[in-house]
Amino acid sequence: MVAAQRFNKMKNKSVNTIYGSVTSGTQWRFMKLEQNTVTFDLSEYSIPPIDFILSALIWMIRNA
Repeated sequence: MVAAQRFNKMKNKSVNTIYGSVTSGTQWRFMKLEQNTVTFDLSEYSIPPIDFILSALIWMIRNA
């Protein structure tokens, strides 16, 4: 996320919020970076069910 923030800054592209996720393949966590602040969702989301994971990823794409 920091690398994406720096890349956008070098390209003079204004991106206020960068979303990210980490996964072990069956457990997922989500976060966001705004300026110098990282916010972590402390919940871990499991697969199955996949519905929440897919909706979270779609939400991040639509709000990027």
